[in-house]
Amino acid sequence: MAMPVHTAEWLISSDIVDEVAFRVDVPGRAQGRWIVSFLPPEFRLTEAQALTCLELAEMVLLALDSPVDSLELEFARIRATEVELSLEDLMWLLAVRSTTLREHPAPETSGSSAQA
Repeated sequence: MAMPVHTAEWLISSDIVDEVAFRVDVPGRAQGRWIVSFLPPEFRLTEAQALTCLELAEMVLLALDSPVDSLELEFARIRATEVELSLEDLMWLLAVRSTTLREHPAPETSGSSAQA
């Protein structure tokens, strides 16, 4: 399923979630790395990792309206490891900022060690 994530030279955005990723262009070690709006600012990612974060954010939000099957959930868990986070950690970080997620319960993640 294609996600409505848009990439530009310095910005990655989404039509589904109110989160973005920005490329760091100031001189220094982090130049060319990406910051994702719902992650702590010390996370400096590659463009591919930033894109993964936004795609996973969309999946989490869309899962509020329609259940995610176990294959999609396993795929999301694997993708989350690309940014060195568990899917549950990514969901919690997203929920802290998302008004939509604060108003709805988090999607089921069977086998999770996270408490609801």
